[in-house]
Amino acid sequence: MRIVVSNNDDESPGAGLNCDLEHIFRGMAQPELERLTIDAIREYRASVALAETARLQRVAAEADTDCCPERRAELQRIHEHAETEHRARQLVLNKLIDRLGYVPKVPAG
Repeated sequence: MRIVVSNNDDESPGAGLNCDLEHIFRGMAQPELERLTIDAIREYRASVALAETARLQRVAAEADTDCCPERRAELQRIHEHAETEHRARQLVLNKLIDRLGYVPKVPAG
């Protein structure tokens, strides 16, 4: 799914995203929206785990006196990217849940 964010200076930063997401989700039937939300929940959970792993690797590298500055910088970039992805997935998931009207049960597996 491709999401385009409006860059209109008259709007708040999230206003364009909200409109774009509403446009994408508007025509979806309830079962389709629920399946998409369940997938988004799974992806969000995975992104949380990745961001935490990246954070722990960065923290370990910062504490390791033998770790070179380039490696620390690389781990910092990886952590920042993982955090950004996590936040983006959270925004989309929040919109899906708002649109669906409830948090669906996520089947195991």
